[in-house]
Amino acid sequence: MDASQVRRTVTDMLCAETGCEPDQLIDGNIHVVQRVPERRSWPAHRRFNPHPGRIAAVTLGTGAVISVEPEDVKWAKRTFATSSRDELFRGEMLAEFVKQGTQKGLTVHGPYPRFTAPASDLTNPEHSPGYSVQVVDIEAELASNPAMIDRAQFPNALFPELGVSGRPTVFAGVARKNGEIVGIAGVSKDSEFMYQIGIDVLPSHQGNGLAPAMTAAAARATFEAGALPYYATSSSNIASMRTALAAGLRPTWVEVLTRPA
Repeated sequence: MDASQVRRTVTDMLCAETGCEPDQLIDGNIHVVQRVPERRSWPAHRRFNPHPGRIAAVTLGTGAVISVEPEDVKWAKRTFATSSRDELFRGEMLAEFVKQGTQKGLTVHGPYPRFTAPASDLTNPEHSPGYSVQVVDIEAELASNPAMIDRAQFPNALFPELGVSGRPTVFAGVARKNGEIVGIAGVSKDSEFMYQIGIDVLPSHQGNGLAPAMTAAAARATFEAGALPYYATSSSNIASMRTALAAGLRPTWVEVLTRPA
């Protein structure tokens, strides 16, 4: 998958979830669009449940799209239509998202940077001696031996239940030392075309290069499975962003989401 295919895959997903058209993501303007519920059945749509796009804002770095329900279109146009991209994601504008969301029983999440890259950009990060990193079918291993790890120690890498919300953890980059699992980069099948990487490394084993090594291994396996890997983190998690960069992933889009409180 080259850079143009990466951009097309991400664009298809954002169009499915927000209701916008591709040109609206790249023309440099701020667009208020109405979410199209029928697009939730599109294969490009991520399988979040509940759907996070009741009020949402996304940017590929040029302009932005605000996606809302029909009853919120007037509010969104009045509030955001004359904003610039940078203004839209500043505190005072985010406060408007929070105010409107609170009235509807929603919690605002983000802005969240998302990272992807063409397969050719992935690196081969080195980790400290004494560790091994390999890709495994983690769900199969957990199903056959549930006691092998404490899932609570890996909250970002593994869902509490197998296959929760239709987004199974299809495989994972796993770091071991002396046979013990000390880190996991879980890969969830968020849609037919995009798999999300979430990582955890046990505190006593951090600083050994395991996070980038697992992330790169998980991303490479995702490409081999025919999907685009993407890495999700928060705007304040500098260590996590450094992990993405060290694995060869690059910032691709930013999104603000809402979910029921």
